[in-house]
Amino acid sequence: MTLRSLLLWPALLLAVLTSAHAAQTGCLDYPYDAPGDPLASDIAAARKALTPFKSLLTSLDAARPVICATDAPSEALGTFGADDNRITIGATLAQPKRIAVLLHEIRHLDQNLRGICPATTLSMRENARAMFALEADAMAVMHLIAWSSLGLGSPEIFDALRAAPETSDIAAAFENAMAETNDPALATAAAFDAWYASDARRERYYISTCMAYLDRLEAEDSLAGTAPLTADFLDHVCHLPDQSSYPCQEPDRPIPR
Repeated sequence: MTLRSLLLWPALLLAVLTSAHAAQTGCLDYPYDAPGDPLASDIAAARKALTPFKSLLTSLDAARPVICATDAPSEALGTFGADDNRITIGATLAQPKRIAVLLHEIRHLDQNLRGICPATTLSMRENARAMFALEADAMAVMHLIAWSSLGLGSPEIFDALRAAPETSDIAAAFENAMAETNDPALATAAAFDAWYASDARRERYYISTCMAYLDRLEAEDSLAGTAPLTADFLDHVCHLPDQSSYPCQEPDRPIPR
């Protein structure tokens, strides 16, 4: 199965990703040792942020993806491709945002290792529901890690999420929930819910997931699936890095059309 997970900011066109490899500014192989390389610095900063989240570090060290920075024109700031075990982040972003994007894609890598990525046996609409949940989870866990980094002396990651118009609503939901409950699980759940709260965000992702689904059908030379999403799918998705669950649910109408 081919899976491409991506972090999209204000608008997206998946077709842009097809030329991303041609414009990469550099890639690093595990263990990403390259003194003086900005990408190596980004990876080291991400690893520091992940210090309290050992399972995500374990996933990164187990998968050992190639990590690349690209200056290709794209509105997808990051991608994870399970087919080639590659993470790509935007080289032109400010470093705190690059680190946040890298953390997001590491969560997608972790999802893939846990075997919860959808197959084309699902219908296109059900596939979109699954991808929405995976994206909402990756976004929520990215905010959890960024919040934790405040206590590690690295406030700039969460500050970048607060400031970005594409994530400010999710950052506010996480921060407000922490102020009210002081419970990281409930704050992660609030961030998960906030991802769905934007109709424009769901519309963009629906278009992208449908395009990616059709690309996978073509690559696999197969017909569209008809299977529904299993009733317990979210039970497998919504786990904190310590493997405890956080409460999550779809809105009544997750798909915007």
